[in-house]
Amino acid sequence: MLYLKDIATIRSGYLFRGRIEPDAAGQYRVVQVGDITSDARLSKGSFTQVSLPDVKQTQILEAGEVLFISRGPRKQAVAIIEPPENTIATSQFFIIRPDEKVLPEFLAWYINQRPAQRYIEEHSTGTSASMINLEALKTLPVETPPLENQARIVKIHQLSLREKELMEAIRDRRRALVEMMLLKTIGQRSDQVRGVIRPEE
Repeated sequence: MLYLKDIATIRSGYLFRGRIEPDAAGQYRVVQVGDITSDARLSKGSFTQVSLPDVKQTQILEAGEVLFISRGPRKQAVAIIEPPENTIATSQFFIIRPDEKVLPEFLAWYINQRPAQRYIEEHSTGTSASMINLEALKTLPVETPPLENQARIVKIHQLSLREKELMEAIRDRRRALVEMMLLKTIGQRSDQVRGVIRPEE
C-alpha cells in the first residue's frame, strides 16, 4: 500500500484575491467546482475567461493531471485528458500529477470510490464548508495495481458511464413517445366529440 505522496506531486489551484471577474477577451480560462459534473466528469461547456497578470506557467493545467475538489460537500476527482489552452483551476482544487506508476484516469476513479472517500471524510474539517488540507491528502492510501489492470478498470468504468448515458437517452425518448401518443389520443377524441355534437342549423 502506498500513500498519495509516494506516487504523485500535489499543488494548490490559483488563489483569486476577490471574486472571479469574467473577461471575454481574457487570456486564461478558469475551471471552477461548477464545471465538474455530478458523475465526476469535466463539463463540456465553455469555462469562464479572465484576465490575470500573475499566472505562472506551473499553474497552467496539463494533460495527465487530476483535479480534486478539496472543499465543499462533494470532494470528487477528475482526470484532465485534453485541457484547453491556458487553463487554470481555482484554489478550491488540488492539482495532482501522478507518476508513471499510476494512470490519471485510474487515480481519479480510485479517489472517487468508497474507501478513499471514507478516508477523505474522516480527515476533513468543518461542517457545510468542510475541507481536507494538503498534508492529510498526501497520506491518502492508494492501491496501485499493475498498469494493465488500471487500464482495464478505467475502460470498464468508461463503458459503465456510456451505458448510463444510453439508458438515460432511451428513457427520455420513451417518455417523449408516450407523451406524444397521449397528446395524439386527446386530439383524436376531440375530433370524435366534434363529429357527434354538431352545431344547430
